[in-house]
Amino acid sequence: MKPYLLTVVLLLTSSISWANEANVGDFGSNQQAETIDNSSETKVTQDGIPVNTAVSPSTPSYSQDVCVFGKGTGVQTQVIGLAFGRSFTDETCQRLKLSKQLQTLGLKVGAVSILCQDNRVFWALHDSGTPCPTSRGLIGNEAYKYYEANPDIVPMRPTIKSKKPKPPRFDEFH
Repeated sequence: MKPYLLTVVLLLTSSISWANEANVGDFGSNQQAETIDNSSETKVTQDGIPVNTAVSPSTPSYSQDVCVFGKGTGVQTQVIGLAFGRSFTDETCQRLKLSKQLQTLGLKVGAVSILCQDNRVFWALHDSGTPCPTSRGLIGNEAYKYYEANPDIVPMRPTIKSKKPKPPRFDEFH
């Protein structure tokens, strides 16, 4: 399908050109005269008024470091065009930026607290022996004791998806 489409596009965009009458001079006297006549002709015709294209809206970022991403789609017919767009905010990106800014300001416990709002980070730190700071500013063993006394504020442990088992090979049946 692609070779045919490429051929049609090349035929539609190509132009007619001739390379005529290349006159070469006397080679014995080492004097050469050359005349080359190239001409091209392009003819474009169109009946009626072209229909505008439906352009889906997007969220421009202008190469800035933002946590908002756009998604858009558009459909165009000969009569009407529709375009829809929407923006999404990446919460993980916002947490990372806030944490980085707090770290830059020297507020390390606050930076870790921001990251601990994600249950994956909470449980990773918990399992590594460094629990997340509590809302009361407790860290270390005091934080472990606080979370044990208040299990309702502990986020759910993330589930780990296991890989699908490989199907048996053909030679294993014999």
